[in-house]
Amino acid sequence: MKRDLPLVFTLSRIENLMHQVSFDPGQMRGRIITNTTKVDKKHLQETLAVFFDAISAGLAVSPLIRMEEEERQIKLKTACSLTISGVMLKNGIPVRPKGGGLIEVVGRKPTRFTDMLMYWATTVDPIDLLTAQGMTDIAGMMRTGNGRILGNLQEAPFPARDGIEELLEELSAVDFAGILELGDPNMDVLGVSVERDHVGIALVGGTNLVAAAQEAGIPVEHESISDLTEASLMKHIDELI
Repeated sequence: MKRDLPLVFTLSRIENLMHQVSFDPGQMRGRIITNTTKVDKKHLQETLAVFFDAISAGLAVSPLIRMEEEERQIKLKTACSLTISGVMLKNGIPVRPKGGGLIEVVGRKPTRFTDMLMYWATTVDPIDLLTAQGMTDIAGMMRTGNGRILGNLQEAPFPARDGIEELLEELSAVDFAGILELGDPNMDVLGVSVERDHVGIALVGGTNLVAAAQEAGIPVEHESISDLTEASLMKHIDELI
């Protein structure tokens, strides 16, 4: 008799990976959370060109990519924004993922979440779902400054705000960026309320890269928050294009 497997909610999977992050920005070594994109070899350079444009527009977490060759495909490992949450956790900041969604951008400024799914309430990654539905407008944002991008929201106790700012500056110095908004205590972030005595942190979604590729008509296979990758084995996109 076949036994039913238990449902694994997205939050549980995320927190499991976050606790395994060991990235040290000072040494540029250690494990980061990565997304996985598979593309046919004939579409590789086109895909990397789109990734480059999205990274240059500030729509990615890091310019680092791990490229692995398979028989007919190339597997691209790119940084997931939840790496930043994992680094916070590693440094004693009790951050907790809240949800992922679609963010409206006007005049190159993020204004509000228009759609969001809470991680604790779904077994499917919200970012993958929104990407599959074709709800993004990454090209529009890059071309005109107006569009819809992917992002997620984290929460942390408000006494940790100063420590968060310091750590974000340290990460930014090594090109790990993607902070859209760091809220004030008890204040909404991009239109979403946060828990009492907490601050919200809106992060750009690493999956914006693959959403941009899909908008460009490139056939790709993708899985967000797929696994962990050693950062020292990754290369800057400038070395790949």
